[in-house]
Amino acid sequence: MILNETHHRWLFLIGLCLVAIGLPLSKAFISIGGITLAVNFLLEGNLKAKFRTLISSPIILLLISVFLMHLVALIWTSDFGHALKDIRIKLPLLLFPIIIPLSKPLSKKELHLVLGVFTSTVLLTSFLSTWEYFQTKDNPSFDFRSISLFTSHIRYALMVCIAYLILLNLAWNEKSNESARVSYILLAVWLSIFVFILQSMTGIVAWLLCSYLLLIYTLSYIKISVFRIISLTVITIAPLIIGSYIAFHVDAFYPNEQPDFSELKTETAGGAHYDHDTNNLMLENGHYININIANYELEKEWNQRSNLTFWDSLDRTQQPINATIIRYLTSKGLTKDSVGINALTDQDILAIENGVANVRFLYGNPIDNRVYTVIWEFDRMMNEKRVQGHSVTQRFLFWKTGFNIFKENWLFGTGTGDINASYEKMYNQSDTEVNKKYRLRAHNQFLAFGVTFGVLGLSIFLLSIILPFITMKSANSFLYIGFAIVIYASMLNEDTLETQTGVTLYAFFNVLLLFGIQALSEDDSTSS
Repeated sequence: MILNETHHRWLFLIGLCLVAIGLPLSKAFISIGGITLAVNFLLEGNLKAKFRTLISSPIILLLISVFLMHLVALIWTSDFGHALKDIRIKLPLLLFPIIIPLSKPLSKKELHLVLGVFTSTVLLTSFLSTWEYFQTKDNPSFDFRSISLFTSHIRYALMVCIAYLILLNLAWNEKSNESARVSYILLAVWLSIFVFILQSMTGIVAWLLCSYLLLIYTLSYIKISVFRIISLTVITIAPLIIGSYIAFHVDAFYPNEQPDFSELKTETAGGAHYDHDTNNLMLENGHYININIANYELEKEWNQRSNLTFWDSLDRTQQPINATIIRYLTSKGLTKDSVGINALTDQDILAIENGVANVRFLYGNPIDNRVYTVIWEFDRMMNEKRVQGHSVTQRFLFWKTGFNIFKENWLFGTGTGDINASYEKMYNQSDTEVNKKYRLRAHNQFLAFGVTFGVLGLSIFLLSIILPFITMKSANSFLYIGFAIVIYASMLNEDTLETQTGVTLYAFFNVLLLFGIQALSEDDSTSS
């Protein structure tokens, strides 16, 4: 059977929709969609004309060069096994910048079809994830990452933000159907709520940034005076509200006054000796962790209530159970002795065994708890210089290690396959002993490019980001600017392009919104 133009067009759209579905749902769909697009592109023919278009477009060439530098850097790499794996993961950086711009431009209807399929899949998975949340949130071992059922928790949060932007754009450009506009707004509100249910700090920050900055962007297009006043009010007070919220939690974290350590009791009610470390002022819910500790009574009473022995066992998060016990008792304002252990309920005992170190995590507001955890991590970093195992503050360790590697390989980088070995070597040379399981990479995509390809490769990547804003009208649309805020903000504290889902999310939407956007009406300057 010979495929005609209509057949090729349908295969092209099916491939795009499969990728759009696969991003929040299944890596298999991403792969099938990519293969469909590639095979259809080759069978469609007219390759000479496509090649002429390719070499005449600086933006397309620049986007492709981000992938090509992975091939060039093979020249000075030594670990070809890792290099080939990395190149396979990064194939979307080559696939989408060739296929989408060199295919027949998308119509408005076609582009909305692809964006609608993606957004519908995100909405469907958000409902499934919320159901999972309500089924498991009361479990003492609940981990908010577990409600991202189909893909990486952080990548999924970014997709939720992008779907939120698509819905807002649809609502903005809906001129004739008021009920449709209201529906889009309500669904966007739902995804805003869902970002906070996910509890991904990266997703929350990305949502706040794009919401705030895009409100500023659209302000000049708002004609109704009352809406302009509301928008200006939000723009003005939003930073104050967020700042006050954080300041409130920081203030609540620390006690109003330090106790008189000279008056601390030396013995428990049962006559056991109390240990007090007044040099280590770590806190839990405003109470000092390292005072009023009677290890003899703790061991005796705890071992009568749990099969996880006080000195020798780990909790189910692989932390020493005795440390979790002490932190949990402190969080309830209890002394760390027999009286404290006997005051614990069976639910408290189970929570401690599951690794819950603070009673607030059993009942507190999820966002307040997440903010509390971040404050606790920074407090521990400042007081104990400890960041290992702490999801936010250990990034400073990753960044420092990555920057040290960059300084030694600043011009050309380590090469495509040697970044892992370079990190391991630098951790071995570090003054601070770093546990093997915390020896992770940059958690900053810009730094990762600098480490791997040096200042030359990093410059190419930065140029591929900046040049579209200078030369392409589509890069200054509501949707593309929102996408850029979300994706590039994530790159500041994540290796966004180091997984198949992450690199596909970036490459797919970056090209789709740059080159698919041209099919939309020119009169809607904030249009997607």
